[in-house]
Amino acid sequence: MKILIVSEMSVPYAIGGGEVRYGLLARELARRGHEVTWLSMRQRQSPAEEMIDGVRHLHRGPRIENPPGRSPFAMLRYMCTAFWHVLTHHYDVIDCQAYAPLPAVWLASVLSRQPMVATIHNVWCGSNTGVFAAGVAWAVRACESLLYRLPYKRILTVSHSSAEALAVRGVRSDRTAVVLNGIMVPAAPPGTADDNRTYDAVFVGRLVELKRVDHVVECFARLAQHSMLRRAAIVGDGPLFEAAARQAQSYGIAHLVDFMGAVPNEHVLAVLRSSRLYLHASVSEGLPVVMIEAMACGTPVVAYDIPGVRDIVEHDKDGLLVPCLDVDALSSALAHLLQDSAKRQQMADAGRHKVEGSFTLESMAANVEAVYGDVHEDQLFIARRCSHHPGGAWLLRHSRFKR
Repeated sequence: MKILIVSEMSVPYAIGGGEVRYGLLARELARRGHEVTWLSMRQRQSPAEEMIDGVRHLHRGPRIENPPGRSPFAMLRYMCTAFWHVLTHHYDVIDCQAYAPLPAVWLASVLSRQPMVATIHNVWCGSNTGVFAAGVAWAVRACESLLYRLPYKRILTVSHSSAEALAVRGVRSDRTAVVLNGIMVPAAPPGTADDNRTYDAVFVGRLVELKRVDHVVECFARLAQHSMLRRAAIVGDGPLFEAAARQAQSYGIAHLVDFMGAVPNEHVLAVLRSSRLYLHASVSEGLPVVMIEAMACGTPVVAYDIPGVRDIVEHDKDGLLVPCLDVDALSSALAHLLQDSAKRQQMADAGRHKVEGSFTLESMAANVEAVYGDVHEDQLFIARRCSHHPGGAWLLRHSRFKR
């Protein structure tokens, strides 16, 4: 198949969970013999076009110097760019990642009669996140609901929790396909690695409000107060990077926390392998790839109990989950596991086993490939059916291909 992936950002210039997922998926689909093109914004020093691991990358529209940061005007310009590209090129299937390009790519796919899949990683939790004011949360939910209800050929989502949230928003279950995120599972860590790990705990992610990195720093500070933190790391960049560094300085733990900024994904895996625990304070997730990577590296997870996270972690088996926004419970869980090496090893083994069985790149790619094949065959079926009826040629030119 000739496949187009559309997203605002792309690896290696932006390293968020969605970009890492698409990067792995695109490479595996290309390896399986598909012709894969990835359309994204111009980022940093990206060329207009390049081949990476068999995937043709097209960087178009405005140039973003510090991804994922971009202005509303840049988003609007990219929507126009994506619209025109889809309208003037032909693909067997188009996969567009939420959120900004979705309406533009959908409209272009309708006008050009090309089947489109919308990938929805996450459904906002609204005011429950503690990030948005009530009025803003209402507006976000309203805009999202409109996007979800556009008649895409299929909505592909990454967790059962996200699929359930879409159903609550009025999306019919027969329009949704759940394909769990997967990774290229790294080699198993040696059994003695826990005793020699550099960090007591690490956090990996974009430093934005939803990730609650302020809770991460506070947990590190509480551990340090009880002489339980030798060294920790925060990996990632974002608008809250400087604020998090200042917070660590104010707590007197700046010398204990390595702020690494954005690093290549291979380095992320190395950091995860070198930590006893992975701390995740996010208040909204689809199915966090970095959490799967941590478990694959033999690093147990301590996190808030939210949809998406509980799709991966089973409490007290391969990690510890605590009530959302409860920093006391989060720091207590972290301290408890740091003091129990036997429990950590038990959870590390269970987590690794779960990833090998349920979250592999091969299974993700095969399932996405099946979804793409279904929507492509559906389009061909409608075209063949129309061609057998009087006026079929006219219908093919003007129909929106609704069954």
